[in-house]
Amino acid sequence: MSDKTDEAWVGKKFARKEDHRLTTGRGRFLADLSIPGMLHLTFLRSERAHATIKSIDTSAANALPGVIAIYKGEDIRDKILPMPQPVVQPNLSARFPKHWPLAVGKVKFHGEPVAAIVSRDKYVGADAAEAIVVEYEDLPYVGDPEKALEAGSTKVHDDWDDNLIFEMGFTGGDTSESQATNDAEVDEIMKTADIVIKNRFRVQRCGMTPMETRGVIADWDDADGLVAHITTQRPHIDRLGLSDILDIPAEQVRVISPRDQGGGFGVKAPFYREPILICWIAKELGRPIRWVETRQEHLMAVSQERDQINDLEVAASKDGKLLAIRNRGIADCGDGCEGVYWGFVMPFLGAVELPNGYTWEKGDVKLKVAVTNKSCLSPARAFGEFPTRFAMERSVDMIAKRCNMEPAELRRKNLIPELPYTSVCGEYMDSGDFLKVWDNLMKQADLPSFRRKQEEAHREGRYIGIGFGLGVELSGVSSELMVPMENQPGYGAATIRLDARGKAFVYEGDAPQGQGHETTAAQAVAHAFGIHPNDVVVVTGDTSTTPFGSGTIGARMGSYFVSAAVDASEVLKKKLARFLAHDLELEDATEGDFEFKDGEIIYIKDPKIRQSFRDACNRNIMAPINLPEGESAGLEHTSFFEAAKPMIAFNADVCTVEVNPENGQFNLLSWTTSEDVGQIINPQIVEGQMQGAIVQGISNTIFEEFIYDENGQQLTADFENYKLATAADVPYMRITHAPTPCPHTPLGSRGIGEGRPSDVPGCLTNAVCDALSPFGIEITELPLRPDKIWRLIQDAKSTQAAN
Repeated sequence: MSDKTDEAWVGKKFARKEDHRLTTGRGRFLADLSIPGMLHLTFLRSERAHATIKSIDTSAANALPGVIAIYKGEDIRDKILPMPQPVVQPNLSARFPKHWPLAVGKVKFHGEPVAAIVSRDKYVGADAAEAIVVEYEDLPYVGDPEKALEAGSTKVHDDWDDNLIFEMGFTGGDTSESQATNDAEVDEIMKTADIVIKNRFRVQRCGMTPMETRGVIADWDDADGLVAHITTQRPHIDRLGLSDILDIPAEQVRVISPRDQGGGFGVKAPFYREPILICWIAKELGRPIRWVETRQEHLMAVSQERDQINDLEVAASKDGKLLAIRNRGIADCGDGCEGVYWGFVMPFLGAVELPNGYTWEKGDVKLKVAVTNKSCLSPARAFGEFPTRFAMERSVDMIAKRCNMEPAELRRKNLIPELPYTSVCGEYMDSGDFLKVWDNLMKQADLPSFRRKQEEAHREGRYIGIGFGLGVELSGVSSELMVPMENQPGYGAATIRLDARGKAFVYEGDAPQGQGHETTAAQAVAHAFGIHPNDVVVVTGDTSTTPFGSGTIGARMGSYFVSAAVDASEVLKKKLARFLAHDLELEDATEGDFEFKDGEIIYIKDPKIRQSFRDACNRNIMAPINLPEGESAGLEHTSFFEAAKPMIAFNADVCTVEVNPENGQFNLLSWTTSEDVGQIINPQIVEGQMQGAIVQGISNTIFEEFIYDENGQQLTADFENYKLATAADVPYMRITHAPTPCPHTPLGSRGIGEGRPSDVPGCLTNAVCDALSPFGIEITELPLRPDKIWRLIQDAKSTQAAN
């Protein structure tokens, strides 16, 4: 039973509806699902980074009891269409490497699937994988993106002329003439500006590591077709991709994303090769097949991003006015064999968002992306912008030092003062108040007090520092950007169905992985109808029951999906109001004359006239007689929300550190944020999103790094060698807000969670450099490790001694 309560659920802390089942062990993740007669699939993965496959001997493995079938690349190349396929191919001008679910002819990275074993259980599958003998002929390893782009470099893809998968300029317009004119203008600024700083910034290969790895359960029935349970952020995209590539009529493909998933963070957004093969085998054998990815597979094959070089040059006047940027980005996207993203879409967006929230007058920004013998880059939180924002935020601090200005003062001076605004790279920023967010941060930081403490610390021989960073983030991704970037729409869609007992069912095509969609959507819909969130049920991720959704990507929940759900609710509210006005013979009443509050529909002009929400729903559904003219029974509506323009959110961070110059060790002392997420729906969920994003950013900045040896063997395929941040590594975080409601969404809400880690590396590194300012140290490479800091200190001491 629901209690009557104030209907204003938007903006309230409300315990997450998901948490009870998750904290009591009642969650149902993919590995908890089982189908009678289910077989297990095990992949044999390449032990080489680049090699021709001479032979694959499966005789000993086939002889093992419990082995049902073994498939090699040559077995499937004529039975499964190769990638690329149009539905998962961006409209950007690029190359799209041809590939199958299993390696055909040669392997291109350490960990590429070479064979697939179907067995009665996973233990037999593991034994069979060890029994398979593969004869390789090694080829030269291509591991450096710059060398990969050199003339005469070994080709990763034999049918290509070189290793360039994507190249683009982002400034100067659409014609070669306008671009040449723009570049000349930037060059002139660089020649004449008071201050010009140029550095090479490197960000290592690292990424996001969700608690739950990927998995698939596929089942085929000749009457109903394919049902595939996939740990995916994008079930509707997977459905279309599987239909096209397996040549199965779309009406015979159903993809279900498990209600409970242990994180995604972008990693579960691509259209991967493994589900393709597993679904095909299920159809081929007529048996359900399950595959649950091991942690080693996950770390080797998909959990990788960043990996960029940015040669960034910035110009400014001596009074601290930022003038121009020039960047030459080079990204290593691995082999590029990954549907939807192909490894280059992330660097593409990172280049678009390079200017950040600053008012650059001119820019010359160009990007090249190389394929190498590594696994393809996968999406990760701070999609593509983690490396470029590190370069930008570090460069802004360096300009401030050259101008003898406080970095905070220089930032405020150059923040975009008024929106809307379009950056030099063409990013449209729709609304908000950057100065308001920044001023709130500075109030929290109390910079004058910190500088006094810093002087005291220096007198005591201690080195403490403060660092700032800021970030413009996409608030959802509009179709205007999504269609060219991913060949998919960006709109949000939601179906609301009311039942005869006054309960609301919300259907979402996107698939959450722990963000709190059930709670947030329930609060927004409960707010609209004036009912309790416990009277709202949210159903997600089943392509047979939910409207089409592009997926849980780009912070779409708080901007696009919630907006669609609210719009659908408003349509149904108007219908309920029309029915009530008709039944009570309120001839002059309009739809706006009724208030939905505390489980009742109240006639505002005479509050004594009211009806319970439950009775109103029951009348429409169960007693469809004497209807208002032109009306029909039923309370169900689907809305599609698309903002008129791309939307953004904005944040700023400040952190403090203490560095020990004797060994380079540093401690994070504090972290404070200032956020503009527009109208906050649930403060508790927003705070958790921000904390989690910052922890991930810290972990990427300090600890995480995928390392390869000279032959391309990955040395970091387990948590013993791939270090993640723990609770002991992060400080208490103070999350504060300075919101400006978004004018384009019905609630005024914005989405921010996806891009939120982006300013963390710059902020943290700025603090370390500020602490070590007596040594004049500038850090331009990640990860931020004590040994590197110590070496820089030693070099600085040697230079100072020599002078």
